[in-house]
Amino acid sequence: MKHIKMLVFDVDGTLYDLTNHEIPLSAVNAIKQAKKNGYDFVIATGRAHYGLGKALNDLHPDFVLSVSGGVIVDHNQHVISHHDFQKQDVEQLLEFAHQYEAGLIFKFLDHMYIYQHPEKIDWLEGQINSDIGKTPFIDCPMQDHHHIALPQSASIHADPKAVEQVFAHHPRISFLPYSADGYDVVLKGINKGVGLQTLMEHLHLQKEEVACIGDNYNDLEMMQVAGYRIAMGNAVKEVKEIADFVTSNSNQDGIYHALRHLHCF
Repeated sequence: MKHIKMLVFDVDGTLYDLTNHEIPLSAVNAIKQAKKNGYDFVIATGRAHYGLGKALNDLHPDFVLSVSGGVIVDHNQHVISHHDFQKQDVEQLLEFAHQYEAGLIFKFLDHMYIYQHPEKIDWLEGQINSDIGKTPFIDCPMQDHHHIALPQSASIHADPKAVEQVFAHHPRISFLPYSADGYDVVLKGINKGVGLQTLMEHLHLQKEEVACIGDNYNDLEMMQVAGYRIAMGNAVKEVKEIADFVTSNSNQDGIYHALRHLHCF
């Protein structure tokens, strides 16, 4: 598409094939060619920008919308935008974690600080043993880093009934479930769409100059912000319904076919 200047990609289920647990070589080569032809390459993910892992870092994104749009960084890891919790929110989460013996990690701008019960965080061991490694994580037994800086999100493992009872009507933070008792804790109103809109304003880009590719519910807001929308073949129905084009599955050269459709190379 002749007006498109920026390509925005979700990670899991889009760039990252969850069947083979890799970024397909066809996707890597297609993105490299698109970058060579002048397109800005953006990753939009719930992960922290310093915890993407080698496979994603080796793609050299121009920008990253991390923690679901709560933090935006450029290719030099310079922070363009971030939205922080209030200290009282952090204290309330910490008090809750103590009371219910919950697993708790806070995601700050520099590292993920492990506050309590890392063994209960179901994704932690997998990330540490993957190409992400141990470096993004800091063991924080004193549970005091929020006195120095404020986090932008958290991960917590706790009894869902307790979460509902304590936080159902919280004015500033939301609990987004990712497993039976695991939650991403984020600021209300922050999502990938908000992050993308902020980046577009920063770069003075118009809607029609942006294309995005996604597969899941948390991609809907950014797809509504972008001017052109591509759904993966493995996408949920709601994403496919608003897409301008549906490519093949992530493990069936979906990214390659999407970028060919956009005439990026």
